[in-house]
Amino acid sequence: MDRVWKNESGASLVLVLLTLTVLTMLGTAIATVSYAHLKLTTKDRDYQSTYYIAEAGVHQTYAKINSIVSSVYSMTSSEAEFYAVLNSKIDPLNDKVLTNFSKHFGENPIAEIEVKQLTDGNPREYQIISKGTIGNQVRTVSRPFRINWQSDNGIAIPEQAVAVIKSTISLKGGAWIEGDIYIASSNAKTIQMSGGTKITNGIAYVPKESVDNALDLPKHFGGDPPTVKENHYAIPWADYRTIVDSFPIIPAYTLAEDETIGGSFNRFDVIKNGNLNINSWQADNYTFDLNRDTSFKNITLKSNNKLNIDTNDQDHNIVVDNLNINNGVIELKGSGKVNIYVKNNFKIGAGSTLNQNASTEQLNIFLAGKNQKVKISGGQSINGSLFAQDADVTLSGGGRFNGYMVTGGNKVTFNGGVFSKLFLLAPDATVDAGGGVSISGAIISKEFNGGGGAKVDYQAVDLGDFPFSTENSSLDDLITKEPPREIH
Repeated sequence: MDRVWKNESGASLVLVLLTLTVLTMLGTAIATVSYAHLKLTTKDRDYQSTYYIAEAGVHQTYAKINSIVSSVYSMTSSEAEFYAVLNSKIDPLNDKVLTNFSKHFGENPIAEIEVKQLTDGNPREYQIISKGTIGNQVRTVSRPFRINWQSDNGIAIPEQAVAVIKSTISLKGGAWIEGDIYIASSNAKTIQMSGGTKITNGIAYVPKESVDNALDLPKHFGGDPPTVKENHYAIPWADYRTIVDSFPIIPAYTLAEDETIGGSFNRFDVIKNGNLNINSWQADNYTFDLNRDTSFKNITLKSNNKLNIDTNDQDHNIVVDNLNINNGVIELKGSGKVNIYVKNNFKIGAGSTLNQNASTEQLNIFLAGKNQKVKISGGQSINGSLFAQDADVTLSGGGRFNGYMVTGGNKVTFNGGVFSKLFLLAPDATVDAGGGVSISGAIISKEFNGGGGAKVDYQAVDLGDFPFSTENSSLDDLITKEPPREIH
């Protein structure tokens, strides 16, 4: 019996079998874990690579759009034209499949592109969506971006806008506005109408929070109120402010040389001690040869005498302390532009006219000084542009002004008369229109009050000719992007 229990001749075999079994199980487990890890690593690698493909699609498409924006901006001149051409060039990028990627472990990566326009107006929101695919792996990345068209001359207004107002519009006494109006204030009752007043052929655009309470109408209102909608246009008030604040430094030039005209017995000092005197019959129809930048102490016109300024087909500047056109005519000859810088006083009276026969773009008047007053009335007429540093302006009694007007003053008054193709930039001013005045163009001001049968209607104004430009905006400001992010 003892021999049976002590017989160990098969123990080694059992131990070997047990060891092999354990090692086999361990090997199988390790192999299984390794295979699973390898499979997971491969899947993770493909998953990450798919994201990079989707992201690369976003970057490629954005770079293309950035180039398109720059190109379209340089070839267009208005907001409407810019966006029309831009969208026509962006559309072909939709449903585009990018395949310019290296093979990924035998697979050909692709990125499917979609470009969406999210909003209208200016600026406009867009979104690039890129779906990256490697084999069975799919990931999607998006990038929102904004395009903000800006006039290349430093000023822009919404298309079809007849009035861009910071605070309020008040209409009474049959006043009538035709065209779109824009109100920056989010307060209630920013559009006040009474009597038979009308705002037609346009929309009133206001901030979102005041859409439902912008109109202030009396009970049984008999007029024609506008449709009110949310404004999506970023009104560039800071740019308007910059233009007004950029009134130029008055240059300094040598005084014009003395000149005497007339025969032996009718001698007249038309230029004497820096004064240009068109105040005698001898000086009527006198032509000043403007062949260089020059200055005067006073330029005086009386008795309906005429002063011709020969530009010699070149642009020149005139600096004058006081420009007194009590009763007279100033005409430009040649194709050159004349900038007149008035340091102190600018007066125009009787039936005086400035630049009636040359183009509007040929005459610019810069009026320096604080608390100035400019009055244009009667048969007086200016065909040119006026930049007043700080002047209250009154246009009445049949006076005419055709051009661009910029003022840093607090008051602009229209009382009768007809004004066509008028562009008024007065961001600090209250504009009062009455006396049956008719204004065609666009007005930018703090407030607008219309009454007495006044009519203001939209007329396209070519801001490409705006003479009081600031520095052009950088092309980088036209398009701004947000970081790409994954869409799940």
